[in-house]
Amino acid sequence: MDAVLLTDADRFPFDAEDRAALDDAGIELRELSGHEPGAVLEASRGAAAVFVYYARFPAEAIERLHDVRVLARCGTGYDNIDVAAARARGIEVVYVPDYGVDDVAEHALALLLACSRKIALADRAVRAGEWPPYDALAPMHRLRGRTLGLLGYGRIARALGDKARALGLRVLAHDPYVAAATASREELFRESDLVSVHVPLTEETRHLVGETELGLMKPGAVLVNTARGPIVDTVALAAALRDGRLGGAGVDVFEEAPLPLDHPLRRCPTAVLTPHAAAYTEEALAEVRKRPLADVLRILRGERAASPVPA
Repeated sequence: MDAVLLTDADRFPFDAEDRAALDDAGIELRELSGHEPGAVLEASRGAAAVFVYYARFPAEAIERLHDVRVLARCGTGYDNIDVAAARARGIEVVYVPDYGVDDVAEHALALLLACSRKIALADRAVRAGEWPPYDALAPMHRLRGRTLGLLGYGRIARALGDKARALGLRVLAHDPYVAAATASREELFRESDLVSVHVPLTEETRHLVGETELGLMKPGAVLVNTARGPIVDTVALAAALRDGRLGGAGVDVFEEAPLPLDHPLRRCPTAVLTPHAAAYTEEALAEVRKRPLADVLRILRGERAASPVPA
């Protein structure tokens, strides 16, 4: 009997329908709480597939996967898996390329609105017994007629752009791989009142937004990151917020999670911080389980995957 391993099962359990699909296929389900590397490798012994949330599979870990035929990434990004090393060992890697498009776009928009309207700042003041006057929240501008810059122009960025245009925002986009994204990177940072980050994490995009890029932004501009934490130099971002060069930042992803207690972003009142929750809705959680599960079942039946990671 084939077996499959579900990592982070304590946080992302399979539901009754998922379990029934495995039972019907005669496949044993192993469940592992968390994703500690040694525990993952031990639990994967004899398993034909591993469902991957936060577990990391660098080349040296993949070398120790003697029975695994599929690594099923339950999400969009796959920077936690060395895909080339997996394919070299005959291990297929599947993912959910359009997972959470609406959900992340909505979260990015919520962060943009919260920062622009100083929602978190005002909420904390009222809860503390204060009643801040307008000048304590200034400057504040209506969105209509202002410019949103999208760094990266994939599915999520395009969905956010559609929502932003409905609010009367002008939309610029920079993406060297998308012909419709015609703005240069410098133009994007210089002209945008709000910038939202939507690029994948690669060696080329690590700290793509750093002190230089933040320095190009308009005084009082807002930056939002719902993509991957290391794309933005958050120490430089915190400095720009503390100095008052930027008007706000909405950050859902961090270089280290949970965010360390001594990280300077925690001391920035104009930062709105969320715990990597942009992709969370009940609908998205169901989708991100069921689609990798369907691909694993296809591969174990000898069929082709519907959503293999690009070569």
